[in-house]
Amino acid sequence: MSRITSRSTRKPGSPEPAKGPQPVPFHAEVIQSGLQDKVLGGLVDLHARSWWVILLESGQLVSTRDGKSTSFAGPALIWLPWDRNQRIRARAGTVGGHLVMGETSLANAIGVKPEAVDLRVLSERVVHLPLEERDSLYRDISGCFDLILREAAGRASGSATVIEAQVRVILVMLWRYAARPDDLRQAGARPSLILQQFRQALETHFRDRWSVARYAETLNMSADRLHDICHRTLGKAPLRLIHERLGYEAQVLLERSSMTLDQIAEFLGFRSAAQFSNFFKAIYGVRPGAWRRTLRDNEKGADTRPTQSYADWP
Repeated sequence: MSRITSRSTRKPGSPEPAKGPQPVPFHAEVIQSGLQDKVLGGLVDLHARSWWVILLESGQLVSTRDGKSTSFAGPALIWLPWDRNQRIRARAGTVGGHLVMGETSLANAIGVKPEAVDLRVLSERVVHLPLEERDSLYRDISGCFDLILREAAGRASGSATVIEAQVRVILVMLWRYAARPDDLRQAGARPSLILQQFRQALETHFRDRWSVARYAETLNMSADRLHDICHRTLGKAPLRLIHERLGYEAQVLLERSSMTLDQIAEFLGFRSAAQFSNFFKAIYGVRPGAWRRTLRDNEKGADTRPTQSYADWP
């Protein structure tokens, strides 16, 4: 069986990473804990909702949450929705690789194929797939992780697309070998799962500026039915959720990119920077240029970040 080789996600000769948590859309690295236990992702700032994908070649992982610990032994593939109260520790001598990613990367990986709904349901669960005596499956998954680690290290053009493609393969493998299709189908009828389907469609199409009616049509229901589910479950209309998702993306681009307001407006599907500016002010009470300046003047940006967003969906 092939083995993951040690690769750094920092290019040779590049500056050392800054100390403290660093905001990233995804982060991948080799697990080599040596003679001591290692906490995974200690310097990664995990925004809102995130997911861990871990290939455990050998050794043991311990996931601790709210005082309760769960152990995983290698070789195994582990999928974990991240929680702020969760800590994942690799025991001494553990070898493997891991990827942590955010909502947008996951949505891109899930895609819009017929199995996408099942993959979305599966992604919200802790999934443990033992790989002992599954040599062919192990080689396939190990190959995915090798490519993920190379792309994360190189950061070449399109690296995020390559990584998301490998995550899709991994999710399908989990779906085939670890999921119970009947459970997933039964879960799909619940309002919470309809919201997950709406969320998945929104992640894929929010830049296309779809109407509520078009989202409802994609979900095989009326706009009134979608409005009722969103309002009863979240206390918000679908249009408000669409605007919040678009606004959140705008904030991310204003904070982390060097794009101009014209470029951001075009990227998000607005006809002009003026239309984008009016939209942003209607949601947050301040125009995007002023929001960006305030954020840069205030290192923490505590007064400009939303307290609730699409990330608070179930």
